[in-house]
Amino acid sequence: MKAQIQHTELENTSTECQKLIVAKQYLDQHCPLEFGSHKDVSSYVVYYNHLMVFFADGQHCGLKDCKQFVALCGHRESPSAILLKKADGMHIELSFDTACEPGRHDRAHLNDVQYETPLSSVTGEGEQGSRMWMSFVSGVQHALVTQQDRKCYRAKNGDDYSL
Repeated sequence: MKAQIQHTELENTSTECQKLIVAKQYLDQHCPLEFGSHKDVSSYVVYYNHLMVFFADGQHCGLKDCKQFVALCGHRESPSAILLKKADGMHIELSFDTACEPGRHDRAHLNDVQYETPLSSVTGEGEQGSRMWMSFVSGVQHALVTQQDRKCYRAKNGDDYSL
C-alpha cells in the first residue's frame, strides 16, 4: 500500500518536483536529520552555527551529524544556498528560490540539489582536486577546474568557504 501511495504521489507532481522527491531521499540517506525526513521540511535556517529544519507542525531539529553543515549563501534566516559535507568529503548544495519552478511549489522552497563527485572518477582522467557537480533537477553536469569556476560560500564561522 505504501508503494502505491508513493507512486501516486509521483504521478500527481511535475517532473521537476518528482526529481526533488528523489533528491530529498538522497539527502535522507547522506545527511539524515535527527528525526523526520527532508521531504517533510517546511524551512531551513541557520541558528548560530547549526542548521535547523522546521516542519509544518512546528517541530524542529538539526542534522543527525551537525558537522555536515559547513556553509551557506544569503541570510541565516532565509538562505539562498546551504552547503553540506558528506562523510566521504564530497559536498551537497541545496539551493532555494521562491520565484522559479520547482521552488515556488516546494514547501521549503527548495529549487535544486546538486552533489559533488570527483571528476577523475567520472571521466577516468582529470586534475587532482577537480570536481564535477551534478544537478538532480536539471541533470546538468559542470566541472570546477579553474579558479574562476569556484563556488563561494560563507562558512558557518563567517569565513569564506570556496570549492
